[in-house]
Amino acid sequence: MALDIGTGSGVIAMLLASRGVPEIDAIDIDRLSISESNENFIKSPFSKQLHAHHQSLEAFGKHQSKKFDLIVSNPPFFDHHFLATDERINNARHTRTLTHSDLIQISKTLLMDEGRLCVVLPYSVSVNFKLEAQKNEFFLRRQLLVFPKRGLPPNRINMEFSLDPSLPCHHELLTIREEDETYSSQFKEFVSGFYLE
Repeated sequence: MALDIGTGSGVIAMLLASRGVPEIDAIDIDRLSISESNENFIKSPFSKQLHAHHQSLEAFGKHQSKKFDLIVSNPPFFDHHFLATDERINNARHTRTLTHSDLIQISKTLLMDEGRLCVVLPYSVSVNFKLEAQKNEFFLRRQLLVFPKRGLPPNRINMEFSLDPSLPCHHELLTIREEDETYSSQFKEFVSGFYLE
């Protein structure tokens, strides 16, 4: 059982369903996003596995009795940055509606003891997120550094956390494009089930 926090259009939830996760709850505070994800869920072959909720994580956590094996999120990441004129963009990108501390603490209450928390963040904010996770006894189990182009620094990081301190941590690298802008063979293999030439 999985929870997708800030599901947006529901793409990650549908990917989880396609990989055999039997039940996924997807939440978002944005009504238009939930309408879009609901429509996508209904049209997908995984509609029975997917459940969209127009709810904040705080509200969802307060009224939730079930525990999850997996929690995934591409959470807001800007803190103390200039706001956009579009309120939906601000809510999606800025931590004023969901701080990393709240995400980590509430996730801990919703996870099974052997569960995993997976997040996608800009590389620039990953150090502070790791420190906050460590404060709450989440231990980094796996990280994937994503390089947009060979020769450039990483701009994204995928991180998986566990509540078990005894597990080893695996470090991986992924380069999306070569210097000539073509997709790398590594990236093609990485998304081989979904990538279209």
